[in-house]
Amino acid sequence: MDFRFIFTLITALTGNSGDEFATLKAGGENPQLPVTRIACPRPFPVNEIEGKTVFCGTVVVPEDHDKPEGRRIALKFMVMKSWSQYPEPDPLVYLQGGPGGSAFDILNKLGKVFEPWRKTRDIVFWDQRSAGISGHSVNCYKALSTNALKIAKGEFTIGDMQGPQNESTTVAACLKEIEAAGIDISKYNTRENALDVHTVMQALGYPVYNLYGISYGTKLALETMRVSPQGIRSVIIDGVAPPWVHLYDTFALKTAETIDHVVDQCKADETCNKPFPDLDKVIVETLQRAKAGKIIHQGKPIAVTTVLRPFEERNTHDENLSMTPYIPAFIYELHRGKEMPTVDMLVARDFVMPKAGEADIAAAATALPKEQQSLIQTLVDNAEISQRIDRSNQNVMAELRELVDEGSQFGPVAVLFDKELEKALRAVKSEDPSKLESILADYVALQNIEPSKEALAGFVTSHTKGETAKRLLTLIDSMTATEVTGSFAIIKRDAATSEKGFFEGMYLFNYACQEDIPYNSYEGYKAYTASLKYPHLADEWDGMASGFFGACKAFKPHPRENWHMPVESDIPTLSIGGLYDSQTPASWAHVAVEKLTNAQVFLIPEAGHGAVLYQSCVADMGVAFTNNPKRKLSDTCVRSIKVNWNIPDWAKAAN
Repeated sequence: MDFRFIFTLITALTGNSGDEFATLKAGGENPQLPVTRIACPRPFPVNEIEGKTVFCGTVVVPEDHDKPEGRRIALKFMVMKSWSQYPEPDPLVYLQGGPGGSAFDILNKLGKVFEPWRKTRDIVFWDQRSAGISGHSVNCYKALSTNALKIAKGEFTIGDMQGPQNESTTVAACLKEIEAAGIDISKYNTRENALDVHTVMQALGYPVYNLYGISYGTKLALETMRVSPQGIRSVIIDGVAPPWVHLYDTFALKTAETIDHVVDQCKADETCNKPFPDLDKVIVETLQRAKAGKIIHQGKPIAVTTVLRPFEERNTHDENLSMTPYIPAFIYELHRGKEMPTVDMLVARDFVMPKAGEADIAAAATALPKEQQSLIQTLVDNAEISQRIDRSNQNVMAELRELVDEGSQFGPVAVLFDKELEKALRAVKSEDPSKLESILADYVALQNIEPSKEALAGFVTSHTKGETAKRLLTLIDSMTATEVTGSFAIIKRDAATSEKGFFEGMYLFNYACQEDIPYNSYEGYKAYTASLKYPHLADEWDGMASGFFGACKAFKPHPRENWHMPVESDIPTLSIGGLYDSQTPASWAHVAVEKLTNAQVFLIPEAGHGAVLYQSCVADMGVAFTNNPKRKLSDTCVRSIKVNWNIPDWAKAAN
């Protein structure tokens, strides 16, 4: 952050920042697809300025693209303007995973991931129908209010929406409420999403564009190539889930394949293969012994799920902090039952690899001469100062944006009312905790009604009394119409934080249960899992599979004729799999391109779900491809990534 940025920020706050997004501010390119500007969801990257470097808004699209004159829904989007004064005309369009995931929830990460593309082109993304902040059109606040207390306490999880193998009453109640509101839930599917892609890009004024999908976003990218290919210049699919694989039957394949990749990598490298031969056989025997309760660590039996954790949890933590180098020693130590330094280390860290800190650098620098160690320490001190400055800038920008929101988005009286109401309800809870459930249920219910002073006053008189109630009612009476609307916006914002987990699960079920059942089934899952090479994977996946198929019983399947058929296309496509992706097997990167005549495939070592999140060379590869989709890419990225295997002292001594 420099003086130029601060000056630009001031001009934006005073409304004198120019017209970088003039067309969007005026309603977009197409009057039939109106664009409305909205405040960008918080938090977002510290170096962005609304209206100058980013623009947030809604695009109104048909709920059913086959009936464009029917019901319409609003999708929330963001355009991140290219840093170049001469950007390419075709932006990169990011398609978020899930299904039902919110791109806005990971704004800071998206900003970093797509920075290399942003040097030459705009970045566009939106929360899809029945996803993130665009999902409000299919929310069920009444059904949710019955679980308001559990949600507020963080006790309501996706498991509460599931069975085992029984229809979920919560999901069924939600669907009933959605149907009563006149919403056709069957239109919240990947085909309609794919048609939204072209529709949104029309509205934003981009006739040609490039797609980048991760996870469900790859499914959506492939379906867009099938049903709405016009305007697509190139496609990158990363962490691939083709619609024609049995995604939910094969829950356990994700683990089995990541195990195979470690085995293959170790076998191909003599540094690993010599101390840890026949790793696949040892893994099988270790799983069998764990199931029989015969592996003891620190006086307690090791469960099958503990044996599997390092294979799966490489995918869930920060990039480039892989457990891969430690896995062969971990397995061998469990199998041997003797000294277990690797097991001790991973278990003590709860299978989270720590980031390098000051102590690690100091230890590494001991091999250097004293003069060089002193200079290294100066660099460490400067890095710490830089990190403190970054944190301070983030805090200042967050507070500044909050002040802007209070003044323009909600109104000062609405903000004051919210603070006073929170204080009052906290006091009520302290005096009588039994009232909390009814307070939360009524508060959640406010999301689902038209904003009015009467509704706010009704809530206040129901749950407060005396001078507190009098003060709150006075504030309500003094509100302008804008501030009344602002109060309800604050209520939705605050409630959404606690409801996020519920709706993410519901959004996923909307897609998976309608599109992929009965193509997938619990019986199919059981049969497939039993066929796998590695035993007892069911210990890890049976609970999730049973609950998932149980929740799906509340939905009516809406299979489409060609949905589970391979996509045929000659659009240039780059298909990427991560070798330790435990959500979508890396092999599916090859499956996805079986009928794509202009595709390239790369499997990336030391990368999890969304390889671009783990290895910087994937972004280099992606940018090169987007800049020239006809270019034949080399495997330089793959060859540059090496595993430095951990060989403990006991293994060195044995060899």
